[in-house]
Amino acid sequence: MRYSLAGRNPYIIGRPINNAEFFVGRESILRFVDDNLRRREKVILLDGQRRIGKSSVLRNIPKFVSSDEFVFVPFNLETYSQAPLSSILVDLAKEIIAHLELDERIKPPSIPDLEAEPYIFYSQLLTQVYQVLGDKNLVLLLDEFDIPGIDYSVPVFEDFFPYLHSILEVDKKLFTILCLGRQSPDLPNLLRLFKGAPYKEIGLLDETSTKYLITKPAAGVLTYEDDALKAILELSGGHPYFTQVICFSIFGQARDLDNWTVTRADVERIVGKAIESAEAGLAWFWDGLSRLEKVVFSAAAEAEKIASEKADKFPENLLKLLKSYGVSRTESLVEAAKQLVARGFLDEKTRQVKIELVRRWLLKRHPVDQEVHELKKREKVEPKTVNSRAIGGQLSAQKQELAAVIPVDAPVVNKRVLLGTVAAIGLISVVVGVGVYRVVTPCPPGQEKVLGISCIADGSNISRGDRTFFPITANPNRTRGIAAFKQGNYSQAAQFFNLAVADNRNDPELLIYYNNALANQQGYPITLAAVVPVDNQEPIAKEILRGVAQAQNEFNEKGGLNGKLLEIVIANDANTPEQAKQIAQALVKDQSLLGVIGHYSSDATKSALNEYKKAEVAIISPTSTSTFLQGDNFFRTVPSDAAAAQKLAEYARKTLNLNSVVIFYNPDSRYSDSLREEFTKNFEKLGGSVVRKIDLTESKFDPETEVAKSLYEDQAQAIVLFPDEQNTDVALKIATANAEQTARLKTSSQNPQRQGLKLLGGNALYSQTILNQGEQDLEGLILAVSWFREAPQAKNFAIAAAQQWGGNVNWRTASSYDATQAFIQALSLNPTRATVLRRLENINLSASETSGYPLQFTPLGEGQSQLNIVKVEGGKFKLLQCPTDQSADAVYP
Repeated sequence: MRYSLAGRNPYIIGRPINNAEFFVGRESILRFVDDNLRRREKVILLDGQRRIGKSSVLRNIPKFVSSDEFVFVPFNLETYSQAPLSSILVDLAKEIIAHLELDERIKPPSIPDLEAEPYIFYSQLLTQVYQVLGDKNLVLLLDEFDIPGIDYSVPVFEDFFPYLHSILEVDKKLFTILCLGRQSPDLPNLLRLFKGAPYKEIGLLDETSTKYLITKPAAGVLTYEDDALKAILELSGGHPYFTQVICFSIFGQARDLDNWTVTRADVERIVGKAIESAEAGLAWFWDGLSRLEKVVFSAAAEAEKIASEKADKFPENLLKLLKSYGVSRTESLVEAAKQLVARGFLDEKTRQVKIELVRRWLLKRHPVDQEVHELKKREKVEPKTVNSRAIGGQLSAQKQELAAVIPVDAPVVNKRVLLGTVAAIGLISVVVGVGVYRVVTPCPPGQEKVLGISCIADGSNISRGDRTFFPITANPNRTRGIAAFKQGNYSQAAQFFNLAVADNRNDPELLIYYNNALANQQGYPITLAAVVPVDNQEPIAKEILRGVAQAQNEFNEKGGLNGKLLEIVIANDANTPEQAKQIAQALVKDQSLLGVIGHYSSDATKSALNEYKKAEVAIISPTSTSTFLQGDNFFRTVPSDAAAAQKLAEYARKTLNLNSVVIFYNPDSRYSDSLREEFTKNFEKLGGSVVRKIDLTESKFDPETEVAKSLYEDQAQAIVLFPDEQNTDVALKIATANAEQTARLKTSSQNPQRQGLKLLGGNALYSQTILNQGEQDLEGLILAVSWFREAPQAKNFAIAAAQQWGGNVNWRTASSYDATQAFIQALSLNPTRATVLRRLENINLSASETSGYPLQFTPLGEGQSQLNIVKVEGGKFKLLQCPTDQSADAVYP
């Protein structure tokens, strides 16, 4: 078949694919998005190389993902890197209104209005939009914020994304899909902000999808021989952009020659033309690389060329080749090679450039001798001296490059000094052996891996006052205080932090930093650390810090000890075992640190505990309850799972007269599993029967089926819910299924005497947030809890805490206060880690010195087991039993 000379070229270069027929190879990504939206994930992250088709994926999500629950609004952030928050929000508002065709019904807010109060975007605009959408939810498709070549912060990262995060926290109808780039230096902060969000890489197409992309657009016009298809696959490597570029040139050649059968020779003839057509996209590749990555990338292309000329099976080792050009092997050079592998530019096994078209372009536009010459020109600029204490983060990309490459003939002493400086600030990883391209190696302590690619210096998870862990809450005086603290101007920092406390008295970080500034101004502070789960558990982190801050403030207001005031180092362990261990390793290196308050979960504490034990540092956990936690240096101010489970089991048997129960738990959680074990032991000892233990993390777990089976097959009388923090949502689904089953029983005429299942649970369910989420489905839930603010013993502390923080506090604040008080009593005139650890074993705090109960530690480090029984009634916790009063009528709003 002949094709008209005036016919349009059907292949697309550099534009997103809108035609669903040509959008292939991304089915798994679309299923991933659909599944996570239906699971109500608020943020979904997509990532990939430049020109890999991220925008095409976003364009096609609304066509493939069910629209019965969601409406999608695309918004391209490419031009907003330097725009202020108000400008971004105005344009986003206009896009939402235009895309949903609401122009005649809703007006966007103005820039002055948004500058005065940014949250009217949510409270006014989005509220009006939701009224129109009805039951449907709004999904923002945010594209293109990969900003290469910038080594300073930009407003879109500093302002817009923290603002978006704060809205997503409270807005149940707003969802976001973000397409990530990998080059901006602010990206690690963005990833920490949305930590825990589901993530999917947009990678190269497989062979079948690539062949479809080659043949389908020109079907019936061009005929590709099999060898021609193989040649295109070799050139493009499955990259959709380069596949289209090659085919675009092939089609143009076929039209010029009026020859519509494509051979391998035809493909080879258009390579030069394809490179010219792809110049813009190839430049995007190149501009997104660091200077060292550019050198390694060009070397890889050259090594493959040499291997081809010599008929060698594999190219020469890249670092050996670079040495012949006068560039010696350094750790940063190795890291650059690793990053190229991780990003999919180099093949790990063969050391070849993955995309042949890119390799040929490198040889033509960026030969290795040219790139080495450019590197050495920059190397002549002498790096400035770096203050490792003040830097607290990572050097700019340019400084890293200058510090990383040393000429072969450079004096040895200079090389040692330079490498020592770089190593001292933790910017590079020590690479063992010759595995240059291994990317599976975990990061060393004090560093973290970004998107599975590279280890970066992580100075952002420990602070005395030089950064905030809660950036979403604006506070100008806090910003000024942090700046002064960084400069060592502690007097001025204390003034600003004091003003910041007045601006937001509910924020414990501010009170801690105020006292830290005073302690450092006084000199020789007494230092403790508080490790909290900031990432994804921000409210809990603040609850713990309030107890610590209150005790610190009281101690310092009384003059401290021998003129020394208490300083609290705040650390964020993200509530993950991996980061908890890294935090512990970093903390124990600070010899001024006398003890640690934390960690939050039992799993995180277990991971960190051995690091503290090796350094003989005492740790008091105010929240970790697992019976698996033991050690000479371990203490806790919260009753263990053994005590809580025993109390709950006794109440179930003796007061509720229950004979048979089923337990829902997570066997992989130390907290959940120890509760299950201890409750079972005590309940059966009292004559009860645990008829079934159900793993609520099973992939095929169905709450409705399990509740019905527990009721009718197991003949259980109650459900015992022991979820860990990560599975409270599953516990709520079980409660909902039970409430629905109970409601059906009440209206059933077949078995009117049959009762629904009672609910009991662990303290992971003891929070107002859980109560609000579960609503009436949690009615009747019974818990054994360590501290209840309306209990007689707790009232004095609860009143004092409410006055301090401007609102009620919960058990985590109380237990953290007790932990800090225990450390304070363990201090001596010249305290050391050893004396603090020894004195903790013998502390004796009266009820007036704690949150309400006397505190002593057993030989196993356990605090006294003071437990209350509470029940959910009318959407509130009601006190049923307290340690000294077996009947009460207190209500926890």
